Amino acid sequence: MQKIQLTLDDSRRLTGKNLLWDKAGAIIDAYVDGVDKVELAQRWQANVKQLLERVGWQEEETCFRIFNNGVNLAVSAPHDALYSAVELNDIAWRMVEKDYHVELTPFDSDSEDDITTSLNTFDLESKINTLIESINAERNSQLLDLINKSESENTPFLVDDDEFSLGFGKSTQVWPITDLPQIQDIQWQTYQRVPCVYVTGTNGKSTTVRLLSAMFSKADYCCGVTSTDFIKVGDRIIDTGDYSGPSGARMLLREHSLEAAVLEVARGGLLRRGLPIAEVDAAIITNVAEDHLGQYGVNDLEALTSTKFMVAKGLTNNKPLVLNADDENIRQHYQIHKKTLTKRICWFSLDENNPLLTAHRQTGGPTCFVRSNRLIYQDAEQESDLINIEQIPMTLGGAAKHNVRNALGAIAMAKSINLSESAIKTALMTFQSNASDNPGRGNFYKINGATVIVDFAHNVHSMEAMASTLDSMPANKKFLMLGHAGDRSDDEITALTKAIVSLKPDQLMITENPEYLRGRELGDISNIIMQTALQQGLTTEQLDYSDRPLIGAEKIINQLKEGDLAFLMVISERQAIDTLLKHNIHSQ
Repeated sequence: MQKIQLTLDDSRRLTGKNLLWDKAGAIIDAYVDGVDKVELAQRWQANVKQLLERVGWQEEETCFRIFNNGVNLAVSAPHDALYSAVELNDIAWRMVEKDYHVELTPFDSDSEDDITTSLNTFDLESKINTLIESINAERNSQLLDLINKSESENTPFLVDDDEFSLGFGKSTQVWPITDLPQIQDIQWQTYQRVPCVYVTGTNGKSTTVRLLSAMFSKADYCCGVTSTDFIKVGDRIIDTGDYSGPSGARMLLREHSLEAAVLEVARGGLLRRGLPIAEVDAAIITNVAEDHLGQYGVNDLEALTSTKFMVAKGLTNNKPLVLNADDENIRQHYQIHKKTLTKRICWFSLDENNPLLTAHRQTGGPTCFVRSNRLIYQDAEQESDLINIEQIPMTLGGAAKHNVRNALGAIAMAKSINLSESAIKTALMTFQSNASDNPGRGNFYKINGATVIVDFAHNVHSMEAMASTLDSMPANKKFLMLGHAGDRSDDEITALTKAIVSLKPDQLMITENPEYLRGRELGDISNIIMQTALQQGLTTEQLDYSDRPLIGAEKIINQLKEGDLAFLMVISERQAIDTLLKHNIHSQ
């Protein structure tokens, strides 16, 4: 008889529209083996129903999602009781473990206190009493009234553990959760929205975010962005770090100087909390490729694509969803779900005659594409011939096809929300592939007549894009610097190395990234890169090593001659390497 194994991976709040549904509440991710997953989910639902009745939440609901080796289990809850909802879900899971006679397992959750006092005892009545105490302590009926009134007045609001706010940008007003305003005192018409857009995808997100921000800026908006690198308003960086989730969006939208917002939403934030805000004016999915699979029950490309398509839930009133017609995963998902995707779709492609674009144009739908080296936007009313690829610096004269696609997607977004063509074109012509406009993404330098490109190509899809770009650029001699983060599997490191070594570099600099070992031993990653490079046909004479990226970059720079080409994959020490490269430019 197969042994039953139940492993709870995560238990957390859902604060916005999410993969399972559009409700706030709590969710559990669990791995399940040796038992029917649907039967387990139904037992969990029965447990949750019992608990909901005991705490007086009879109107709340449950839903679940089955994946290949586990389940997601979600329960809705009032917005003033999301931590208590996590506790309720924890108890329901403990009851499932008890039903299947498995040992209760410890885990971390959003609850401030672990409600499990003993792994060997389970006193349900005590748990319920503690839960009711938590609900009473967390209850904030005034907050719920404000949320309900804001929704009925169609007034933008934001809420977190400490603060509630109305309005975005200059109209924002913020109150402590402990000192909320009286509804009758609020002048609802005072609080306004600003244009907001979502950007998601596996690769190209940051470049698209920054390019869209430049387009807004050229249209005289003070534009702010959230991203995996920083949160920024105009030229002012508020903070550095990964702000691609709800906390970054709240911080940005409460900035009084803000007049437009471009929100990067990454897989992790979408799955962990849900959409940052309920409504935006447009959204784009740049592409979908294998990256960070195996978390939150998203184990394959189909599930990852569904995660990216969550941004469509933020589009109401026929707001545009911009999609990459050259991406197979996006095309397949759309064909399966197009009856429910009742958004205003805008397709973009490198190929004017892409079948999706051709069919879409026949119905009057908007498209964006390349024709005779020019970027064209077309809708039912007109065709706009915008710009030649040669005029867009980040495309490297068309060699960087991935950046041609990023430009097409940004144009489609900007046209869909009625930014002026002059602003769009000016942004495209002035947006540079440098560490100022687009740090870490295809940064371009000229040193001693040689070309140096720095990029944070962190998955196979992006590495293949860089290989394609570099392969189309002439070079007397090709130099490559390569290092990976330790949270990648051996297979991923091998695949990444194969993708870029296909360039057949004359020299490969293998570098350590000591800050990104992520539990690996020093030299482990370098050894995998070395073995893969040798298997792909490089010789030991073509290999060199460095303890840090900065040292490796300096070694390569000292060898460069006119007509050479160098690609530096930079995970760490990016700023120091940028300084080094600029110093060598100025010292020529």
